[in-house]
Amino acid sequence: MKTSTGNQISFANAFADLYLDKETGEFALDYRRQEVTIYLNHTQYQALVLLVQQSVEDEQFMEYLSWERDPLQCEDTQMFEVCGPDHIVCMSCVPNCERVKLTFDLGVAIDLSFADYQGLAGLIKEAQADLEWRRELLKWNMADNGNDFATGSQD
Repeated sequence: MKTSTGNQISFANAFADLYLDKETGEFALDYRRQEVTIYLNHTQYQALVLLVQQSVEDEQFMEYLSWERDPLQCEDTQMFEVCGPDHIVCMSCVPNCERVKLTFDLGVAIDLSFADYQGLAGLIKEAQADLEWRRELLKWNMADNGNDFATGSQD
């Protein structure tokens, strides 16, 4: 579900809420079941988007995440790890525990169930496809003085 006001755009589903403050360009990610809110800047948000996109492109990981393969039948030693640019956010998953751990460079780590992670991935996909959201991201990309991870360029 999308809501938009003069100062904020937000997307929500049963697992999380994602907010963009139009004035400051800051993002808030509210994990509903964990009752944790993480505040991200533009660069951290872009790194999270890239990490989620990379992780869901891994066919074997997606088979466990969607229960096409039973995670409880997975080897104890199997692990999936993906790190975003400059380790701004990293993901690790041990399928037989049915958990995904996201670790942010701002000293926060959050442990998600498979359903929570799928919900987060769906929320990010929905936001990234929204024209108004993309317009705001583009505005902040042009104003950003740091790395633009979406295009791989540096100012």
